[in-house]
Amino acid sequence: MARHLASWLEGLKEFVEQTEAPRQFWLWSGISTLASAMQRKTWLFFGQEKLYPNLYVLLVGPPACRKNAPISFSKKILGELNVPVAADSSSKRRFTSALEKTGATEQFYFKGKPMPQCALSLTSSEFSSIFAVNLKEMVEVLTDVYDSQDVWKYETEGKGQDKLYNVCVNCLAATTPGWIMDNLPQSAIGGGFTSRFVIVYGDCVYKRVTIPWLRGIEDLGNLAILEKQGKLWQSLISDLMHIHSELIGPFEWDPEAFEIFDKWYKRIDEKLQEVPDERLHPFVGRMHTIVLKVAMALRVGYSDELIITPPEIKAAVELLESVVKTASDAFGGHGRSKTGPDVQRVMGQIKVLKHASFRELMKLNYRHLNKTELQGVLATIESMGLTRSSFSGEFPEGRISWLGKAGMK
Repeated sequence: MARHLASWLEGLKEFVEQTEAPRQFWLWSGISTLASAMQRKTWLFFGQEKLYPNLYVLLVGPPACRKNAPISFSKKILGELNVPVAADSSSKRRFTSALEKTGATEQFYFKGKPMPQCALSLTSSEFSSIFAVNLKEMVEVLTDVYDSQDVWKYETEGKGQDKLYNVCVNCLAATTPGWIMDNLPQSAIGGGFTSRFVIVYGDCVYKRVTIPWLRGIEDLGNLAILEKQGKLWQSLISDLMHIHSELIGPFEWDPEAFEIFDKWYKRIDEKLQEVPDERLHPFVGRMHTIVLKVAMALRVGYSDELIITPPEIKAAVELLESVVKTASDAFGGHGRSKTGPDVQRVMGQIKVLKHASFRELMKLNYRHLNKTELQGVLATIESMGLTRSSFSGEFPEGRISWLGKAGMK
């Protein structure tokens, strides 16, 4: 089966050009979709273990930043391939049952030997739906199955124990910083749960498109444009099916790629020192394995040769380091401080307004803060170097100006 596209991700980029979602959302949705198509059919030897390309990706942004379209795309195209996708709203029992059922349908052959697998993609435009039944249990089970165990033991409803073999779970979901602050327990943030997620933050649309998929008013009724999109869609499906069905076996290392990865990983402690937010340190600690997972997905996006080469390693490192730079914004004000959510909210308001008066901010926040409390919040933000203010008299009449990270230097 020949490929139609030189690069699946580049084809996706062209296909979604006339949509509003942030480009990083589309890119990571594409990488996640490739990983879901690969399942356990490809792997990289990692010491005594096999590293599979399954990924947990979480798109985070404020309401109306167009998180839904990339996830809907992934769910739809995986459906075209009949790759098992779990229901949005789930419980531990329903999830494990769905995972168990895939063991009967997702078998493949490697060197003539049957290779059964329990492979499932959990794809949801609302992260909250995944945890609607029991947040604690779903956090625990998703944390547990991430490592794609050959044998996964779990407790059943009757308190007995059952087993699943050759587990592979991918997760692609979206949420807001507010949901994270209000719902995830402190132990999940920065701990075993969120450290497994590539947390992709975006707070503004890519561009305004009146009618998605069209270039503008001049293209209304342009059948040639619609026909081109249709052909591109079919090419994306065909090439993803090729990746899903034809690429089987272990990845090998290009020596130069391994040297690049080795040098980067030996400096990981320096990377930790460059990340002041301690909530991200566990993610940085396991980032080297996620780099390899991403590199595998990037490679199959354009090549049938299961070899990790320098371009994939360099691109994967760059992508993950870029994610770390903005992940703190996704967590918002989550922490032990009672004023953290207020500080995060007011910072966002000043960032949008650029310049604001105390009176304006008071009108925006009177439901949450009184005058004295708002003054304290503003003092906290200014002490971080993010704003500059000029107040006079008992009632602040000055202006608060957003400096952003430039003011923190």
